[in-house]
Amino acid sequence: MSKERFLLWMLAGIFSFQAGTFGFAVYWCAKNGGLKTCPDITDTYEKTFNVAIATTLALLTGSRLKE
Repeated sequence: MSKERFLLWMLAGIFSFQAGTFGFAVYWCAKNGGLKTCPDITDTYEKTFNVAIATTLALLTGSRLKE
């Protein structure tokens, strides 16, 4: 498997995991009091996955630039 293909699969995995985690968090917060229970859910969600996505995209573009 090529490096670019692996990184694209990794990016797809991050997006899938991100969607699942956010869906579960919204469900859990809705069942346990809504935004009163989870007032900063969007900030936490954003901080958690920004680094993973940025790193994967940087590796992907960096590997394409070498060619």
